[in-house]
Amino acid sequence: MKAGRKRAFDRDIALDKAMRLFWVNGYSATSIANLSAELGINTPSLYAAFGNKETLFKEVLAHYVEQYAGVNYHYLTETSDATLKQRLQACFYGLIHLFASSDTPRGCLLVKSVNESDSVSFPKDALLYMRQQGQETKQLLMTLLESDMHQASSTHNQDIETLVDYLLAVSYGLAVQAKAGQSEAALKSVFDHALSAIPNH
Repeated sequence: MKAGRKRAFDRDIALDKAMRLFWVNGYSATSIANLSAELGINTPSLYAAFGNKETLFKEVLAHYVEQYAGVNYHYLTETSDATLKQRLQACFYGLIHLFASSDTPRGCLLVKSVNESDSVSFPKDALLYMRQQGQETKQLLMTLLESDMHQASSTHNQDIETLVDYLLAVSYGLAVQAKAGQSEAALKSVFDHALSAIPNH
């Protein structure tokens, strides 16, 4: 009797498993042996599929942005009849749900990674990628606020970049609080308070 065909390697599933491992342990504390065990493949197969640990980690970060965090950004870019505050709330509520979800490690993979990026072993390419993502997210928010606020004469003097930096700083803090165990409802309440910095018009 012939043995059953070996199940094909699913790269996307393996990438998601690697993401969760890095998310829990951080880059430095995740070894190739850890990754091989978690993904259920030997070291040569891991290298063949993803390259070295550094290139895998950068791909993991991109996977996190594309499949988890970034899916909320469509509220900022798509045409909508919703108000500015409603669009911001929908986007950041989605992020808060991710940060506090029981389906993934708590907190934010990018925030966790930024916090350890001063380590000498942290890959420079990953750091550059995170900085680029941060700038792109900031630009999305800048574009939305500029488009909305420039239509309201009463808000022409608002420092839009400061508002965006404030929202991003709040988001960073919410991710840290989620990691510490704060409830999703409490985090959303904090963000609603932060929205009061956005003028009504």
